[in-house]
Amino acid sequence: MQIKRPDSLSKIAETHIREGIVKGTFGLGESLQETKLSAATGISKTPIREALAALKLQGLVQIIPQRGAFVFTLSQQDVVQLCRFRLILETAAMDQALDENAAALLDELEILVAKMATARESDEFEQYLKLDADFHDVFFKHCGNSYLRDGYRKVSDIVRTMRTHLSKRPERTAKSFNEHQAITSLLREGKVKAAKTVLKRQITRGERSYADLIAAEQE
Repeated sequence: MQIKRPDSLSKIAETHIREGIVKGTFGLGESLQETKLSAATGISKTPIREALAALKLQGLVQIIPQRGAFVFTLSQQDVVQLCRFRLILETAAMDQALDENAAALLDELEILVAKMATARESDEFEQYLKLDADFHDVFFKHCGNSYLRDGYRKVSDIVRTMRTHLSKRPERTAKSFNEHQAITSLLREGKVKAAKTVLKRQITRGERSYADLIAAEQE
């Protein structure tokens, strides 16, 4: 029986900071000061510095010489490219998941939609966002293609962070939920093209919503 080794201090710090970024505890572009992070976590500065360097490689942190580390920000063009990249990967994963095991895919999507409904009714915002991410992850879970999974994994935390910031208005969560219901129903009916149209509308709405978010923050 193998004994699981405890995570290093730098890995613990990395997890803490990542969760803070993804959940919106740290705002986009916010300064991540080593002294404050060290005091908040009880971890010395060296592991904190290592964690920030690791998160920089994942695209979640930007390190500016002579200024320090900051939560990532994206230009409007970055968001457009990210949304298009995600759409390409997700539609390909959807196709392959349907080919691999459509029944398992559809069953899991329906379970997640039911859980999302419960989370909405209970006003569990963080739980809803987690289930939202799980819904899209399911296509990659069932696609049987490790290259598609790896490609999505490289941007998934950035996508989750953007979802947190763009879903704070209740009407956006309602719209998102209706689209998840529609995608699941359409796939169950064999209307794959229509499901992809809804998916495309949902993903590309992020391009417009991000522009609105930036404009609101600058007011």
